[in-house]
Amino acid sequence: MTEQSFEKFASYVGLSQRAGAVVYGEELIEKHLKSVKVILIDDKASDKYTDRLNSKFSSLPIYVVSGLRKALHRDSVNAVALTNENLAQAIIDILR
Repeated sequence: MTEQSFEKFASYVGLSQRAGAVVYGEELIEKHLKSVKVILIDDKASDKYTDRLNSKFSSLPIYVVSGLRKALHRDSVNAVALTNENLAQAIIDILR
């Protein structure tokens, strides 16, 4: 992802956070599964964790993103889900 793309991505992630459309972590993602539009996994998450999420939530779009923690301003987050369809689609368009 280019720096310009990352800035745009981070902007949408921040907007999603302010809109209350971000679910943090595997357990909460599972709890809110019906409203999840996309799952984002930080590229520093372990392969085992990434594989588990990919198999558990295979019906949803899942992206491994470099710099997700930086975009979220949270160092310990491995995965988030977005629940707002328009913001999720905007992020998917950047990541494709």
